[in-house]
Amino acid sequence: MTRALSRALMALACHCLGEGRREWAQAMQAEFDAVAEDGHPLSFAIGCLWGALRQMPAHEEGRFVLTNYALALVIMIPMAAVQIGWAVFSLPSLFAEHEGLRGTLAPTQALLVGGAYRAAVPSLTILLLLSGAGQLRIAWLLLERDWSRVTSTGMATLAAITTLILFMGSVFLDAGQAVTQAAVLAIELAVLAGLARWHAELDLPPPEPTGV
Repeated sequence: MTRALSRALMALACHCLGEGRREWAQAMQAEFDAVAEDGHPLSFAIGCLWGALRQMPAHEEGRFVLTNYALALVIMIPMAAVQIGWAVFSLPSLFAEHEGLRGTLAPTQALLVGGAYRAAVPSLTILLLLSGAGQLRIAWLLLERDWSRVTSTGMATLAAITTLILFMGSVFLDAGQAVTQAAVLAIELAVLAGLARWHAELDLPPPEPTGV
């Protein structure tokens, strides 16, 4: 268990060093292998991880990685949680409030409005869940630096939120929260475009061949 945890911490430390400090990471890994034979790998791995984290703000690639994680952890994942929570918890209560308006309508109008609300619940829930899942996927692809899929997933998520806004407007629901989410996502996409340009400008060595 200790050895597995130590190797995981070493892998994280090498990842924090980035491609620009590959030789340092290889030397650190070789030293870890030697220390592991002596039976004290965990303390060495913790020290390497702490040293790598302290070095990240000092070089451009480290600042780039920290920016990516900050965007994913501070904005994208919380946004996904909001959307999924809205779909699971808030949406049913929102429709329950509008069902109460049926008492002020004529019987025929109440029947039509109630039917529209009931038909809208599954579609709106699916759109919200798709938007939340899209945010999670964008965060993952951002950390993987897969910019083409970041763009395609972002546009699909924006389309889902736009459809949500139009759908809510068609059944006379307050779409203010959905509009806010669409605006945040549009800002995210602009920031991601800037990060993609930043990544392209980084002077990084080519990735190591994986071999056969």
